Amino acid sequence: MKTEREFLMGKLKEAGIRGRVYESLKDLKNSNGVQVGAVLRVGESFVRSGSKKRFTDDEGRRRQRNRLFERTTVLHVVIADSDEDKVDQVLTKFLSIISKGFPVNENWVDIEIGDADWLEKNDTILKSCIVVEFDVTLHGGIYSEDAEIKTPAVGAIAAGSE
Repeated sequence: MKTEREFLMGKLKEAGIRGRVYESLKDLKNSNGVQVGAVLRVGESFVRSGSKKRFTDDEGRRRQRNRLFERTTVLHVVIADSDEDKVDQVLTKFLSIISKGFPVNENWVDIEIGDADWLEKNDTILKSCIVVEFDVTLHGGIYSEDAEIKTPAVGAIAAGSE
């Protein structure tokens, strides 16, 4: 989850958030800035998977990769500023530079953006005048190490086939 959070925090900085991107609700509440960006943890879920993928590596060896779990991570993104146009600019830039996914430890993670909630000054705990909040769902997996597939030699008798 750390790599995923750091990826989103980097994209918020790239989109125009100046200063610190907050990682906890407590720090976000205590912030004095008008322009604020945050990536907060919501949760993670795991579902057992039996998926297997067979492939040939760069050296021509047959290998198999087993997906042990499907992993779904939900992070909450907050963008706030003094003016609706400024928030919209950062949001639009963030959405335009966010990719469909990215690699984490040589495994692909898909990114899905949820619905956005816009909050006015009186509806939020922040000192900003306007806030947009939305969830980012990341779909990935936990894999076992690649295993080489042993192919029997031509003419060899498989054990137990007598």
